[in-house]
Amino acid sequence: MSLRVVLVALVLAPSVGCSWLRDVSGIGPRNPAGGGGPIKPVDANDLVAYVNSHADRLQSVSYGDVSVSTREGVLLKPLMTLRGNLAASQPRNFRMVAEGGVVAAKVDMGSNQDLFWVSLRVPTQQPVFVFASHADFETGKAQLPGNVPFEPEWVMQALGMTHLPKGADYRVEVDDKTRSYRLIWSAKTPGGQDVKKEIVFAVDDADSKRDQPQIRKHVIRDVRGNVICAAEVKSAKTIAAGGTDPTTKLPYVLQYPTEVVLKWEEQKVEMTLILSGATVNQPMSPQDADRLFRLPDASRAGVNPINLAEARFDMPRK
Repeated sequence: MSLRVVLVALVLAPSVGCSWLRDVSGIGPRNPAGGGGPIKPVDANDLVAYVNSHADRLQSVSYGDVSVSTREGVLLKPLMTLRGNLAASQPRNFRMVAEGGVVAAKVDMGSNQDLFWVSLRVPTQQPVFVFASHADFETGKAQLPGNVPFEPEWVMQALGMTHLPKGADYRVEVDDKTRSYRLIWSAKTPGGQDVKKEIVFAVDDADSKRDQPQIRKHVIRDVRGNVICAAEVKSAKTIAAGGTDPTTKLPYVLQYPTEVVLKWEEQKVEMTLILSGATVNQPMSPQDADRLFRLPDASRAGVNPINLAEARFDMPRK
């Protein structure tokens, strides 16, 4: 298993127009599920408000059963499948532990309010245990191996738990062929690279009976428009979020993903997550949260942790 797979795993360090806009945010026109009619225009601020309103309602989610399958190379040959669990709570708490497979690998990745980490053990290879503080990462002091342009907050966004910043240069493009809205804005990676971020929304109401996601994909592109990485939400569960929209009199809803495909284009790596046994917005004591989202014990990891603010990795390009 190459270090490139670890980097793709970091993409998780990672949801749910347009009655769906009105149901959640009290805004937007109406396009019934499977409507197929004319696509109505939507303001970029309405899509931002939808994302942020959804994040307000999805405070935490945990999955008791997670299947992680990885593929690598131009032909995307299968590497391994691991099983484990995943938990996340706002604003930065995240933890996924998975192990098993033919090669008896184990991965432990997570984030808390102060730092994030990845610990990986694969037979026949040296264990990997890296971490960094959010402050060092955001200022560019801590670099990921190979200077891969990535930010841990993208995990929470893929789960539908991130608030988009105000004042960005948001714009909306309509794709008539796929009946989708694309919310696009400019950003910089912590390493200073200029990128374009994109969220793809289904124009029509998602069909909850068929587990269709309202937000289909999260994408990061370089300035030339080439995809750097993407998280495609293949399926999602729709549940009542509590409360009723005062305008439509319909109950508020939220979505959480049940299948996500992560793609890292340059490294030719793909990861599929099947997320089952979800529990949403379950209260957790500060003590339990501290234990769950704590940096793993280095002695149990079997390797000295490396602070990414104090180390550099050279990775050859393919």
